[in-house]
Amino acid sequence: MQYGVVLFDDEVRKSSTNKKRVASGASVSIDGAPSRRIVSVSELESNVKWLTNFGFTDFNANGLGRNPNFYFSGFLRTELKAIAEEIGAGDEQLSADNAAEVLSGLFGRVMRIATSTLNVDLKTTSISTKGLAEFIAARVVNKNKIPDEINTALLHAYQTYTSVMTRVPREWKKVVLRRPRYLHALDVLSTPVPSEHQWVYVQNARLPADNSDRIDWCLGNELPVLANVTVKPRRGEYANLISYNAGAANARSWVCQPELMMLAQFCDVEVIGAFVCEAGFEPQKEIETFPDFGDFSLASYSLGLIAENFWVSMASPRTSPTNQKFIPPRAVWYRAIDRLSMFMHAVKLQRERYQVFAYGIGNATVYYPPGATKDVVDFAIHEGLDIPAATYAEIKTELRLNADE
Repeated sequence: MQYGVVLFDDEVRKSSTNKKRVASGASVSIDGAPSRRIVSVSELESNVKWLTNFGFTDFNANGLGRNPNFYFSGFLRTELKAIAEEIGAGDEQLSADNAAEVLSGLFGRVMRIATSTLNVDLKTTSISTKGLAEFIAARVVNKNKIPDEINTALLHAYQTYTSVMTRVPREWKKVVLRRPRYLHALDVLSTPVPSEHQWVYVQNARLPADNSDRIDWCLGNELPVLANVTVKPRRGEYANLISYNAGAANARSWVCQPELMMLAQFCDVEVIGAFVCEAGFEPQKEIETFPDFGDFSLASYSLGLIAENFWVSMASPRTSPTNQKFIPPRAVWYRAIDRLSMFMHAVKLQRERYQVFAYGIGNATVYYPPGATKDVVDFAIHEGLDIPAATYAEIKTELRLNADE
């Protein structure tokens, strides 16, 4: 199988802002080969899987989702535009023709790892709107039946990222700072996670009478505990960063032990009930297939994208054979560890007077004042965070402008 990239002109030029962007006129490349121009998608080879630069809405508005050979820009979880900026193939660094060549080479490497090492099956019987993480997850069919009571609790404990409720000055610039993907995946997947079986509800009356004792009981329990809580942030420098409930798809009322440990330090938390997993913590068989290329693993950008999709696939809702959506307990634990990891970086960024807009999924979206690009980059390097290559280019621009003054 071959893999290519399609960079539609409407997206590259940011045209058609008030109307549907049209899937015509594009620079295309297959597996890093010299790019060429097309007028219509009907000119594209049928034996190639094509990653496009159209977002979900424009992708489907143009009917591309009806062709299983086309993927939308977020197929690799990180948007294609963001990937281009990370590796120095953004609009300001390369022409569309050259960017298509670089990105198609990268896409081909990622997909060959996915299909050969992870045995991902790209066949689909539905409209082509799945991401790579969903294809990775589909390798394992979960036949377990999670009772509705615990599934509802898990649903209200599940959160993918935290949105910080803050107002950003209009002239400030944005950058996404990221933990190295492969390293972050290793850290998240090393977290002990609960079994899906034998969850027992502990009623209010069976918990310690004093609330602080209840928190200690939850945190000190050797078994996995999912606590039913009410949370009131205290005043302080971290209150806005915690933003409990902000960014969640469902109202939060349950937390796992790792998140409870953090919340208890900075918030007034009341425990009003709990689920305990009497089956304890359980190894996850899928981790045995986690890709490892030895000493080169941390240096491979392609493998980093695979690793991110791998852990996200294990930390996402699943669908049972009867088409019922459920939240695996491990997903709540993995997501909590991910957010807590980025919370620690968010705290340090805020101390440096940068504005954190959101964090989670291994990254933090940060705003900083004009002229401070080098300071942000230096701080990110000190913290071991990856910076988009496009941001380095901004430093040169700022230095040149300062010299002109």
